Amino acid sequence: MTYFTCFFLDNEKDIIVSLYKDLDKLFYILSTPNHHSGNLIRNLARTFKLPLSEDANNMLIIKGEVPCYIDGSNEESYIFSLGDTEVARIYPDGSVNVVATMPAIAKTLMSQSKEYSLEKDKIIFKTFINKDLKFRSDLHTHMNGNLPADVLIALGIYHQIRYPLYYVKKLDLKLTDEQWERVNAQREKVARQFVYSDLKGKYLDRKINDRTFINFADLILNNLDNAELNIVKIRGSLSVIKDGQAVFTNLEKVYLYRYVFTKGEESEDKIDIGDVSQIPDEDVKKTLRRMLRDKENPDYCNNTVFQDKLLWIARNYKRYGIKYAEISDTTLVKKYESLEMLRQVHDVMPKIYKETGVMIRFLAAMRRIPLTIIKDAVTPADYLAQNLEVLKATALDPYVAGCDFVGEEINDIITLKPAFKEIVKIAAKDPSFVIRVHAGENDSQKDNIAHSISCVKDSLAPGQKMPYMRLGHGLYTYSPRSAKGKAVLKQLKENGVVLEFQLTSNVRLNNLNSLDKHPIRAYLKQGIKCVQGTDGAALYGTNSIDEELSLQKLLDLSEEDMLLMKRSEEEVIERSEKAFFEKSDRYNALLDGRDMEEVLLEKMKAVKIGKKLAKTGGLDAYTELKEHVSEITWDCTPVVLLGGSFNTEKRATRVTPEGKAQLDALIKHFSPEEICFVIGHKLSGYEKYLVDHNKKGFKIYAVVPAVISKAERDKLIAAGVSIRVSPEAQGMGIYKSFNYEIFERRPSMVVAFDGNSAAANLIQEAKNGKGKAQILVWGRSKTLHQKALSLKGYVNLFDEIVPIGSYLKDWDIFLDARRNMPKE
Repeated sequence: MTYFTCFFLDNEKDIIVSLYKDLDKLFYILSTPNHHSGNLIRNLARTFKLPLSEDANNMLIIKGEVPCYIDGSNEESYIFSLGDTEVARIYPDGSVNVVATMPAIAKTLMSQSKEYSLEKDKIIFKTFINKDLKFRSDLHTHMNGNLPADVLIALGIYHQIRYPLYYVKKLDLKLTDEQWERVNAQREKVARQFVYSDLKGKYLDRKINDRTFINFADLILNNLDNAELNIVKIRGSLSVIKDGQAVFTNLEKVYLYRYVFTKGEESEDKIDIGDVSQIPDEDVKKTLRRMLRDKENPDYCNNTVFQDKLLWIARNYKRYGIKYAEISDTTLVKKYESLEMLRQVHDVMPKIYKETGVMIRFLAAMRRIPLTIIKDAVTPADYLAQNLEVLKATALDPYVAGCDFVGEEINDIITLKPAFKEIVKIAAKDPSFVIRVHAGENDSQKDNIAHSISCVKDSLAPGQKMPYMRLGHGLYTYSPRSAKGKAVLKQLKENGVVLEFQLTSNVRLNNLNSLDKHPIRAYLKQGIKCVQGTDGAALYGTNSIDEELSLQKLLDLSEEDMLLMKRSEEEVIERSEKAFFEKSDRYNALLDGRDMEEVLLEKMKAVKIGKKLAKTGGLDAYTELKEHVSEITWDCTPVVLLGGSFNTEKRATRVTPEGKAQLDALIKHFSPEEICFVIGHKLSGYEKYLVDHNKKGFKIYAVVPAVISKAERDKLIAAGVSIRVSPEAQGMGIYKSFNYEIFERRPSMVVAFDGNSAAANLIQEAKNGKGKAQILVWGRSKTLHQKALSLKGYVNLFDEIVPIGSYLKDWDIFLDARRNMPKE
């Protein structure tokens, strides 16, 4: 057999169908090389009753023949199908017409479970949308999550960006001997700058490697023997994890990989790009060739990396039939960076609009909590006041449609109410100004939808009209049958609030585990305006067409439902396009021939938003508890107990006699020489029961947020537990520290009795971690039961019928092996 061609069943190129010819016969090999657990291909084979085999590298594959058909014109074509769905037609000249694909949602759920169950027509479906129902906007997306990995890689080559040695090593990229020689010589020079640094060991290595660079064009073009494998690894780093759902920590890490390209700096040592025909990836090569042609176009020949990013975002939108987008970006609330961004936008966007017909505007994004993943970043206490100072000026620009509150939803938006007072003042001067809040994305803050609306309404001046308001995600609030739920529906409808839904990101970020629980049908039935966004499509392996098809087919939306969404979208587009031209006239009159930077700097006035927002509202945990801080011992295996600290603020864990009996059995089974316990900071629920009944003297560690209350401090000290302080200031964010300190470093057990989204995230982190984790979930926990079911084969449910003791035998075997390991 000879290789013929290939195609992909998904947007991320994870499911490859390679085609081989033998005379007039065509055969296929389906493989999933980026999914190492094997779950995806096993579930695919089981669902469609296809035989599994192994290739020479012991990787699972599916093999078969593609039948040949003759149509009414006596033309031959080969038709590849899965079940009753025609997926692709392959023609004798090697061209392939793919007509059905797998949505990223189905791929994710199939990847993380050993027993995936969903109807065949929701795994693979035809990529056709009724023209009258086709969405034409992306109203919820983020600047650095838009572009597909192949475009970013081409962009990196074209602009010859600096690629850090840290990522070369992290991704295990292959360099030539000559490239290693040059990059190591540069590293030696960089290392000299840190001779007197206080950093030691891996922290010093990381700092040096972060500041040592290779020209990305050189890495790819002068290393063609390794280019194919390197491109696959780089592509994988630019989207969220493959084998299952991610959590917010993973998303933040992906953004760091993307920043290398989206905020790229050009290398000082340029190479001659020359002939690119040897690049092994066809999509990267095709995109790079278009970029090289743009170099001859006077409209684009001097584009910066940022301007080319905008150009390719618009081209990508045009490809999928989008004509209007609002992109959220934090740059617009940074004093001097915002001015440079807007200068570049005004220079290139008219040309981009002329070519593509796509109008791009922006939402100035403010973080609801400071970013903690960038360790060197220092966030000033008054960062929101500084953001608002800049927003008062940038909001005048016609390309700025409004503002946004972004970041992981682990705090009550009501704490930021003083900031809304300043935002509402901006809206009073600009009636088209949009106030968008990320709210209801997870179940940790069910008041956030209602509180977002009240933050705006309560800030209105007498007689001021309610500004245009949109809420991103809107998945979780109170039951519509409850008094609170009915009040929320009333507020949404009366105030014309628009809800934005991003189904793929909800699933891939572990915020939605059951599709039948999605509330969009209930909202549409109540007359609530709903629209679609992508949340940064490329991060999640989707696009606007894939997203619309997923909404319609996976949530069983009717044509009437889709039409209601289409009408809501059209209202927003029409209003926003009109606002752009009206704001442009006002903006030009404001400038009156003066330089934009001069005018906007004058408009940046200091903002005072009250002591309530400036204060942290708590004590520094490390300072208050430093005498009790201790590293988790390596002599014992940690057992993470969830049942008190990982609920929403207003929800307490109910400790039942049945649950206590299970915890008693766990305590009785182990000895303090074998295990230690790790809990959260609240010391409530089952955590409190453990502390109060620790007669055997187990070592107990409490992971606490960076900011705690006096009552929490006193309770922790009185309990006599050891302390680990998380860099996260919010209690709902400390699950990240469990991942770093335990799941990524060592074997462990998780026993989960109760919890909301933070507990679900911790469970997902345990499943994704490098260390072996046995995960046990209390079967009576309604909030965690669905999460457990989504991880079949990785999580076990326990209750009175199947007690916890029945799962401890395997762990005993592990502990026995550990006991018999030779001592160092």
